[in-house]
Amino acid sequence: MSGGIPKTTRCRACNAEIMFIETALYKKTPVDAEPVWVRPDVKSKSVYVLPTGGTISGEIVGDAYEGPEELKMAFVSHFATCTNPDGFRKPRKPRDRTKKMEGAEHGIF
Repeated sequence: MSGGIPKTTRCRACNAEIMFIETALYKKTPVDAEPVWVRPDVKSKSVYVLPTGGTISGEIVGDAYEGPEELKMAFVSHFATCTNPDGFRKPRKPRDRTKKMEGAEHGIF
């Protein structure tokens, strides 16, 4: 993962200010440029991108000094806030299920 603060740019679909963060899989993901403070909660379905490229689940809180819990600075995925996110998503490759089916016929999984 690259170090330093990523440069901001504008989304081609909605003109919002965004930046790209390199993930643990060395892929760049678009995030809103404004950071948020997240209270970690593993039961939360909301997921945010950490500056290091990892992810955290939790809830956004208004201020870093709001409570005694340890809060994490993170970013909202721009796919969640963009007005046209599907215009930039890469299509998923269809899964090849024929190999599994052939193995099932012979009792091999």
